[in-house]
Amino acid sequence: MYGKKLVKRVGSVLIAAIIVASAFAVLPQNDTVKADTVNGASIVLTEIMYNPTTGNEWIELYNMGDQEVNVTGWTVKDDDGNTFAILDGTIGAYEYMVVYGSGAVLNNDGDNILVYDAAALEIINITYSDEAAENHSLELNENDEWVEGPEGGTPGMPNEAMTPPETTHDIAEEQMPWGWYVTNVTVTLNATDDTGVKETKYRVDGGDWNVYTEPFVISEPGSHLVEYYSTDVWGVEEEVKNFTVNIANTSSNLAVTPTEINWNETATVWVNNSQGEVSLYAPREDTPRMGPETREIIRWLNVHFDVSGEWWVVDLFDGNANAAKIVVHPLSLDVNATPDETDFQKNKYVDIQGTVTLDGEAATQAKVKLIKPDGSEEIKDVDASGNFLFTLYLSPAEDGAGEYNITAFIGNETYPDAFGYDVVMVNPIEPNITLVSNNAVGGFDIGTVQFEITDPADGLALLTNNYNISIYKEDELYAWYTPTEHGGPINFEIYGKFLNLTSGMWEAGDYVIKVSVDITGDGSWEYVGEASYTVEAAPPVNLKIKDPADKKINVMDLANNTQVIQVQIFGENMTTYGTPEALGIGENNENVTERIKVEGDVLYAPPKAAYEYWKDGIWNITVFPTIGNGKIYINVTWPDKGEASEVIDVVEGGYITVEPTVVVVDNTYTVNVTVKTKDQNPVTLVDAIQLYYEDPAYYEDTGWTLITEKTSEYSATGVFTFENFTADRAAINIVVAVKFRAPGETYAYARIISNPAHDLNVSLSPDAVLAGELTEFTVNITRNGAPYTETFEYYVLNETELQKLHEGILELPTPVYVGNDANDTFDFIETEPGTYYVYVRTQDKKHDNMENEPSFTVSKASVSVEPSLLVKNVDINVTLEFTVTWNGEPVNGKLLIHGLQEVASYEAYVENATYELDITNGTGTLENVSAIATGTLTFEFMSATEGSTYADAEGSLEITTPTVEITEPKEKVAFLAVENLITIVVKHPLTGNGIEGLTVEIITPTRADPVEVGKTDSNGKLIFGIVPLQTGKIKVLVEGEEAGEISIWVGLKIVMASEIEKDNEVTILVTTRGGKPVEGATVKVNGTTIGTTDANGEIKYKPTKEGPIKITAEKEGYYPAEKTVEVKKGAETPGFEFVGIAIAIALIALIYRRRK
Repeated sequence: MYGKKLVKRVGSVLIAAIIVASAFAVLPQNDTVKADTVNGASIVLTEIMYNPTTGNEWIELYNMGDQEVNVTGWTVKDDDGNTFAILDGTIGAYEYMVVYGSGAVLNNDGDNILVYDAAALEIINITYSDEAAENHSLELNENDEWVEGPEGGTPGMPNEAMTPPETTHDIAEEQMPWGWYVTNVTVTLNATDDTGVKETKYRVDGGDWNVYTEPFVISEPGSHLVEYYSTDVWGVEEEVKNFTVNIANTSSNLAVTPTEINWNETATVWVNNSQGEVSLYAPREDTPRMGPETREIIRWLNVHFDVSGEWWVVDLFDGNANAAKIVVHPLSLDVNATPDETDFQKNKYVDIQGTVTLDGEAATQAKVKLIKPDGSEEIKDVDASGNFLFTLYLSPAEDGAGEYNITAFIGNETYPDAFGYDVVMVNPIEPNITLVSNNAVGGFDIGTVQFEITDPADGLALLTNNYNISIYKEDELYAWYTPTEHGGPINFEIYGKFLNLTSGMWEAGDYVIKVSVDITGDGSWEYVGEASYTVEAAPPVNLKIKDPADKKINVMDLANNTQVIQVQIFGENMTTYGTPEALGIGENNENVTERIKVEGDVLYAPPKAAYEYWKDGIWNITVFPTIGNGKIYINVTWPDKGEASEVIDVVEGGYITVEPTVVVVDNTYTVNVTVKTKDQNPVTLVDAIQLYYEDPAYYEDTGWTLITEKTSEYSATGVFTFENFTADRAAINIVVAVKFRAPGETYAYARIISNPAHDLNVSLSPDAVLAGELTEFTVNITRNGAPYTETFEYYVLNETELQKLHEGILELPTPVYVGNDANDTFDFIETEPGTYYVYVRTQDKKHDNMENEPSFTVSKASVSVEPSLLVKNVDINVTLEFTVTWNGEPVNGKLLIHGLQEVASYEAYVENATYELDITNGTGTLENVSAIATGTLTFEFMSATEGSTYADAEGSLEITTPTVEITEPKEKVAFLAVENLITIVVKHPLTGNGIEGLTVEIITPTRADPVEVGKTDSNGKLIFGIVPLQTGKIKVLVEGEEAGEISIWVGLKIVMASEIEKDNEVTILVTTRGGKPVEGATVKVNGTTIGTTDANGEIKYKPTKEGPIKITAEKEGYYPAEKTVEVKKGAETPGFEFVGIAIAIALIALIYRRRK
């Protein structure tokens, strides 16, 4: 038989023949091979009869799915589009359909067969060739091949080429050596097939066939026949297989004594109620120790139970078995091993020795097994005294720390007849864990935490072995590291003895590092220890040098000495960046040199043009280092945060100084250049000393103009001189460049500043200027006492700029004016008050008036308003008179009023509103102005001089609330649960007059919304009462504006007579204002505590002196109370009180009668 691979043509449709090439070992219910489907179809073409001897051609379709498929309307065609058949009906799940063609459509020399569903979608596309003899079909086999089938084919049946599945069985429980099970039996069936198993079936004792879905249990005693087989997805069935399960009845009437006994004992065994042949089997033996015997009652004398475990009495009859067990218990051995524990130490011997006894006697039959932590074993016999000895050698190559188990047994080790054990512990020891350094910074990736981890005895590295490093933060596992895995936000690096910890972002806090080391590789730790460390929180400002990463640079040759250093600026963590906005750096790098200062051994401090912001707080700064063994200091100032600094070392380079460091243009000097190595040793021979004009600036280019030079020059002192040196350019740097060999090429640089001659004298008027006014200035320029004509540049500088000019660090702005006359005028506007200076220099920069700059002051206009104060909702339709002056004189122009809005009239205050008012001779008037909201009107003034602009003006007009006074209660306290009388007086803050008709509201603790309580009378007064029901605050609002508040307290009250007698005891009662007694109130008389009130709110007091006394009561959470009581002299005549009362009664009666 031969085979040929099926050719499949696949567009976006189903591959016709789906073969699953994997085997199936476990087959739960419905877990079968499924074909790919199109529109739910899982139809496969399995057989082709294209050259029958008689009858029509036919093909065979198979439904591999578990659902029937409706094929009505499907069509079968050949490659030329000829219709082979139109299908009708359904194909059941896992069923075949034979489709007969209408005539000779399929070519005998090969053709294509195409199957389309009812929607004309291509379902199957098969190409076949002439491979089968006449009247033989082509069959699909399980290897996805077409092979020649039998004569006549196998229509509607599984193909002959298919192979059946293979099913095996397995029983989980152990069968007794004598052939029976003494438990329930669990049967597992495993079916495999090359293309997939459809189902497995089984039956027990000839019963109904069951579909196998999971292991099944046989529990009935007896002999059972189990039959089973499987069917694959093509419907091919394997032959039925079977096996027998024999289960003994362990619950019968078979009675045995004894039922349990100890090992090595001898006993008589009685068996009752037997039905057949009876035998006694020892554990794991298939030959009976006693029997077989056939009696109803059986006795076996002197049975020696020399094997521990379950012995079985088995009664066989009529193909059945009854069984009863005798449990033989193993004996307990007493194992005593020493030492109980010891600490690990390299190159240390440990003798584990001890005894094994049974019932107090040496167990000479016993064997002793030592089980080490790595699982290795060593077995020895005990000696005649029951003693044993094992020797350990603690070392990296042999024995380590851990639990050493000493097990003693007699008989079979797996099923011992006697057994006992003891344990010896080799304890781990603490390694030396030393914190070497810690410069980690919380919130950053900056810094490393370094530990040294060593053996405490020999100081050798430990982390070359198996280890576990765990780091805990606040008792939670934070990070870990082993030779095979790691986790958490910490990076671990091991270098011999050292462990370095780094992090992508350190978290500030306290940490504990725990280290365990296994140097023997047995899985137990020989070293276990821990140490703590702290990652400090970062300061508010942090600076990191990114380039050069090692914070080192060298002085280079002129073409390469312009170098960029890169710094990164952070706030308190590495995600808060020092951006220009954060640092308060203005547009075009204004004030960048104040925020990021670079100083030290550079040609000069880089100006703002040498700074470039990149991203994420990273700044590139171009510098020009000058000398070896130098320093470059970077200092950062972050407003409202703080400062940070870093240092870059200038390593390689020479060292030079130059005299003079400053020259004046067109003057002659002797220039001395002192050249040394970086270690300050004189250099006597130089390759070259060159002087250049720094034009352009170093951060732009170094293709500078050479002024003069010396080459291959020798000086015994290391001082090289340029005689009669004259600078013909001013306001420029002269760079001194030196090259020598020390021994390699070495470079160094210095700077000479070529200044203008400060010989211009400039007079200026006026010297006082109104802010915002276009002012014409008149200047007169002289040099050496005479008028001087040249092209002049004029600069107006504030005090800060002037200071920078004098310090030589000012980058001059564009001139405000360029003129050619000794007597000239120029226009200038300044809006900010202050003192300003006029710096003038010639355009060739050779002459200027530095240190002699004339100045002028700029000041604001002053605005006053009548009335000078407005009250919201009170001042309505008032007239405002504005007066504007400058230096005490009236001015003309426009007043811009902020907060005033023009409607039908005018309203103030209105946010973001403005109004422009003409000012003539210093005055302007506005009528019908109403104060509608609180706020402050502010002003800008613009002079009437053409070309002027608005500038801030002095003065303001406040719109405020009326003055509100809570006159009653004076203490601003109201008492809970009693009526309180509140008196409010509202006045105009400017006039002091009461204001009538204003709405007064209150907000209480029990109501968040304002409640109106009335309106003020003609005197501005309002009186109202309130009974508070909750402590807290009463807020008072006038015309919607909060005007004051009253605290609500539980008030104390002192209840007693206003007059008491000396030496007579009285009761002082302390209650709330509502009359409830208060316990625990402290009572004082004239400031001296006499005690606290009892549960009735009472306390006793006996005065000892006459006169007024002040009694106070106080308690936390209560408003205190006080009362003044008069102490009078007590009665001296006995019965006086009674006589007085009687006289008083008589007088009352007399008066009453007279009125009648």
